[in-house]
Order: sequence, then C-alpha cells, then structure tokens
Amino acid sequence: MVTEGERVASRQVLAGGVRCHLLEAGAGPPLVLLHGTAIDSASLSYGPSLPRLAERHLVLAPDWPGYGRSEVPRVDLTIHDYVALLGALLDAVGMERVHLAGFSMGGAVALGFALHAPQRVRSLSLVGSYGLATSLPVPLLPYLALRAPALRRGVVWGLRRSRLLTSLVLRTLVFADPKLVTRRLVADVHEQLRAPEAERSFVAWLRGEVRPFSLGTSFAERLAELRLPTLLLHGRNDRVISWRYAEQAQRRIPHAELTVVPGCGHWVPREAPEVFRSELLAFTSRH
Repeated sequence: MVTEGERVASRQVLAGGVRCHLLEAGAGPPLVLLHGTAIDSASLSYGPSLPRLAERHLVLAPDWPGYGRSEVPRVDLTIHDYVALLGALLDAVGMERVHLAGFSMGGAVALGFALHAPQRVRSLSLVGSYGLATSLPVPLLPYLALRAPALRRGVVWGLRRSRLLTSLVLRTLVFADPKLVTRRLVADVHEQLRAPEAERSFVAWLRGEVRPFSLGTSFAERLAELRLPTLLLHGRNDRVISWRYAEQAQRRIPHAELTVVPGCGHWVPREAPEVFRSELLAFTSRH
C-alpha cells in the first residue's frame, strides 16, 4: 500500500495499445521502477519507498498489464513483449533516458531493455532479478501442474479464500524473516489476489517460462555486453532465486557492483526497505 499518498500521483497512460496505470512522484533525474510477477504491483513493491525516492528523483512505477490497476492484456506476454512495452511506455511519458530498477521478473525486463536500448539507460539496478542464470532446473511436477487447470484453480481458490494461506506463502517462500510479514502486508496482498483475474497474467507468464527442466529466459550469455553502471542487490536468504546467480552475474558484467543483504529473502523492497532505498539512492547518485 502506498504511504503518504498525497505525495504520489496516479494516472493512466496508453502504451503499445495497452492502458497502463502509473504511480508518479517527485522531481529530478527520472527513475523507473519495475515490479515483479505473481501477486505484485507497483504499489505493493514500491509504495512505501516512493516518497523517499521522490526526494531525489522523478519516480515512475508502472503496473504491468494484468497487474495492479492496469488493463488485462488480450494476449499472453513474454519477457520480450514487456521489453517492447517498456520502450513504448517511456515514449508515452516523454522519458528519453532513465535510471532503471527492476525486481524479480521486472529485473529481467530491465536487463533485456538495457541490452536492447542501452542509450536510454543511465544506470541499471537489478533486485532479486530473474534472467541471470545460465540454467535453473525446474522439477517436472510444477511444469505439469501449470498445465492442469483444475489443480491451478484449486490453489488460486484456496489463496483467495484464506488470508492464512496467503500469510503462509509469504512467510515460508517470499520472506526470510516471518516476523516481518505483518497483518497489513497480508491484507494488501490478499486484497489484490481477490481481483477477478489476479492470477491470469502470472500463470500465463509461468507457462511460457517454466519448461520441463529449465527456464525460458536467460540473459547470462549476454551480460558481458553491458557497458553501463549496474547494481545487483539480492537477499542472501532468497528461496526463489539464489543470490549466487547475482554473484555469478557480477563477474560477467564489467564493473558491476553487488550488495547481498544478510537475513533477507526474495522481496528485498518490502523485507529490507531501508537497505533497498539507501543502496539504490547511493548508486544512482554516483551515476
């Protein structure tokens, strides 16, 4: 949930033929924040941090199509579709060159965009980022479960019905410290989960990314092409994407910086918000 809402504007923009919702705040060098997949949104990942980041930047945090308050897309979107959409979004708001930060799936989109249009990126910050691994074996069972509609509907039904189950997922998978999963956070996540088509974009994305024994997107072999300031920020106790992939990426990206957050899980912007804000602001101020 966005805090200090009077300092944050909400608006809709048409980009690539899709109506996208944006949160905007502050003034200064533009900083674009890209949220992740699953049950996420610009407000959930970045809402509490927007006022602080807006003290130094013009901050733009879009909801991906199918998430938050953006339009539900008519077709399933891939990482490459999101990269193209990001370019169209920057064109629509008149931003030519930006500091770019992405969390999880948003990190993969940010990375793909930086490789595709490096002239438009002043600095790149990848937070618990997807897309860094050369390979990441996936058990066959999750692959099959994604293609079993009855099982998928049952899981989604359970999450929508039970805040306790939502809390359990956050405590056991997303956060390293379960004490930081507050009632307010569970309520905010659960409220978004109850939207009629909340899981549609996430499941569609997973079907394209989760292969029988691998994942669909990897920029690992292209990391050496990056010639712009890059920050890798990762929780050491991330159970979704191991911090080791960020460590490997640092060795491949010329002059990349790596910060590993002790005792932190996957959702760094929410589990360690002060570290997220201070590291990001320190990095963008240097570049």
